Amino acid sequence: MITKDDLLQEFGEIHEAEGCCFAEYAVATYRLHCSLRLSDDQTVAVVSKDIRDPDFAARILLQAPAGLPRDRPTIFDLPENAHGFTHAMAVPSTYHGFLNQIEDRANLFLCIPIFRCEFSGNESVEEFKRSTHHIVAIDNWHRTRQPKISVYFDNPLTGGGTDDAGALVPLRVLLDEIDNLNGVGHGFIEITNYRGEVIEVLSPAEGHYVLIRNRQDEEAMDRARLVAAVETFTTG
Repeated sequence: MITKDDLLQEFGEIHEAEGCCFAEYAVATYRLHCSLRLSDDQTVAVVSKDIRDPDFAARILLQAPAGLPRDRPTIFDLPENAHGFTHAMAVPSTYHGFLNQIEDRANLFLCIPIFRCEFSGNESVEEFKRSTHHIVAIDNWHRTRQPKISVYFDNPLTGGGTDDAGALVPLRVLLDEIDNLNGVGHGFIEITNYRGEVIEVLSPAEGHYVLIRNRQDEEAMDRARLVAAVETFTTG
């Protein structure tokens, strides 16, 4: 159980409002704003980089469900807010390093405001860390949405590709690979979104693409229509 004394030792100073504790500290060239709600059963925390919005942070903490599981993420709804986030995801202590100087942090959950398309809610520890280190800047509340995209592809022309397990990539990388596939008749891109749904992209001729839904429904389209369809598929 984390106590106010633990927070005072960590931050030096805290202030309280709405049943939450607020603190901040400087890290290198930026400042982290930290908000926590303490209880006997669990501690929930919110962290933002260079953005101080205690009202929004408190709303996240007060919205977090009780009895959060300690072995997996939990996604919950957020009320409408100025930052545009639709949901938050609470991850247990094994997923994050916040307050890792405190010994008793087993029930410490980090609550991250998200766009729903950014996480499935089924991420393993390794997948979560890979995504947050390379794709989703979870402490940046000014970020544009970064949809969760896994691609399995092969491009005989460029030599690029993945194994059957695929790879997590940002949307911009996927769009680059769509351009690289242009006119490569024996190549393909298989795309999995955050819901676990799958589409496939082929390009039988220069400037021509085929989008395959449900493994069988094929639709010919140009690049502009394809990009629009892919963006809807990955963010909707």
